[in-house]
Amino acid sequence: MPIDGLLVATRFGLYADLAALAGLPLFWWSMRQDVQTGARRILALLAFGGPILSALWLIASAAAMTGTSPIAPDWSVIKILLQETAIGPLLAIRAIALLMIPPLLCLSKRRLAPVALLAMAAATTLAWSGHAGATEGAGGTVHRAADMLHIIAASAWFGALLALLARIFRSVVDIEQTALMLQRFSLFGTLFVVTLIISGAINSVMIVGVANLPMLLHSLYGWLLLAKITLFGGMLILAAANRWRLTPALSRAAGSGDLAAAQQHLRLSLTLETALAVTILALVAALGTLDPLAV
Repeated sequence: MPIDGLLVATRFGLYADLAALAGLPLFWWSMRQDVQTGARRILALLAFGGPILSALWLIASAAAMTGTSPIAPDWSVIKILLQETAIGPLLAIRAIALLMIPPLLCLSKRRLAPVALLAMAAATTLAWSGHAGATEGAGGTVHRAADMLHIIAASAWFGALLALLARIFRSVVDIEQTALMLQRFSLFGTLFVVTLIISGAINSVMIVGVANLPMLLHSLYGWLLLAKITLFGGMLILAAANRWRLTPALSRAAGSGDLAAAQQHLRLSLTLETALAVTILALVAALGTLDPLAV
C-alpha cells in the first residue's frame, strides 16, 4: 500500500506541534519554572500553528479520499467531513482550546497549569483522527481512551526532551539546577514509559485483534510498527543512561570543575533521544494512514 506523502507530512506537523505545545508547559509547570518572554512566544506560535496545521490536514485528507489535488480540493467532501462526521466538532474543540492559550500566556508567567490542560485537551482530539476514531461501540471507547493516554504520555516526554535540550545547550548552564531537573524528570519518566507500554499494547490489539497479530509481519504497517517499537527501545536505553550514568556524572563534574566532557555527553544523549522521538512521530503519522493488514 503506497503512503500518501502530503497526508503523512501534515499529520506529522500537527502531531509535533501539539505534542510540543502540550509537553513544554507541563514540564515547566512540574518543575515550578516561570516562562520567560521567548518561551511564551514559542508556545503562542505553536498554539496558532495548531489550527493552521489542522486545516492543512483536513484538506490533505479530503484530497487523499477523492484522489484530487490538494491545491484544488473537493470542497463538497470537506463540507461532508465537517458537518456529517465527528471531525467537525473535534476540530472546533481543538481550535477553541488552542486559541485560548495565547491570552493566558499574556496574563502571567505562572499560568502554566491551565495552558498545559488546554494543550492536552487539544492534543487528545488526535485520538479521533486515526484508527481509534474508526472503532465503534464500547471497544471504540476503550480504544480512544487508551490512545488519549498514549498521546498525553508521549507529549509529556517529548516536551520534556525539548525543554531539557534547550537548557543543556545554553551558553551558560546552571549545572546544579539542570541535574536536579533531570532527576525529577526521571520520576515522571517512569510513569510515562509504563503508560506508553500499556496503552500501546491496547491500541495494537484493538486495531488488529489478537488473532491477527502474526499477520503484521507481512504488512507495511507491521514493519513500521516494529521500527517504532525498536526506536522506543532506543529511547529507553538513552533515558536510562541519562538517569543512572550521565546525570550523576554531571553532578560530580560540577564539584570537580571538569564540566566540558560531562556536558558534551549529556548533550549528545539528549539530542539522540530527541531525534528518535521525532522519528517516532513521523512513523506514527504514517501508521495512521495505513491498513494494518494490507500487504
